Amino acid sequence: MDVKLDPQNVRKHGKRNQQVIAESLKELGAGRSILIDSTNTAVAGNGVLEQAEKLGIPIRVVESDGSELIAVKRVDLAPDDPKRKALAIADNRASDLSFFDEDAMAKLLSECGDFKTKTGFNSAELEKMSLLNTADDSTEQPVNPDAPEIPFAEELLEKHNYVVLFFDNDVDWLQALTLFDIHTVKDSNARPGYERKGVGRVIRGADAINRIIRSAK
Repeated sequence: MDVKLDPQNVRKHGKRNQQVIAESLKELGAGRSILIDSTNTAVAGNGVLEQAEKLGIPIRVVESDGSELIAVKRVDLAPDDPKRKALAIADNRASDLSFFDEDAMAKLLSECGDFKTKTGFNSAELEKMSLLNTADDSTEQPVNPDAPEIPFAEELLEKHNYVVLFFDNDVDWLQALTLFDIHTVKDSNARPGYERKGVGRVIRGADAINRIIRSAK
């Protein structure tokens, strides 16, 4: 059966991600199944499908209407098998190494209709994403004189232990804005009459940890 890659796939796979998937398939074998639609086009698992085809791994299709969860049983893997443990890590690591195509994501979300809120993004994140995609791409925007200035929450001092988080795509950044309740602040170095966008704020580590724990419940 000819299974096709999704031309609208919003997840992108760089060289390292492709290498991790390929090595995992070659050395550890196939684990998680992929999902295809009624036209045999991949819905989820495009990265795995692409590498499996290159390695010549055969595909077995199990038909379902979505009313039951299909489990893949690897009869060759025991709980104490090092290969099993490595596969558990590789499965999650491969996902970490892929990233969203933001333009494709925005387009696909606009086509989800009433199912948009079932995509894993909450209403606040969807609203921010919509505003982001319609906003001017310039780095500086006119200041709203009636908007209150939001000060930095904390100051980093030599005595503080801290980490720096960076976001290489707007989807993850928007989720962070919601999770940590981060607001845009005014850049004092911007030219008069303008404010510079994308200036984050420093937040207390304990507050961040508590927000992460609450969101995971």
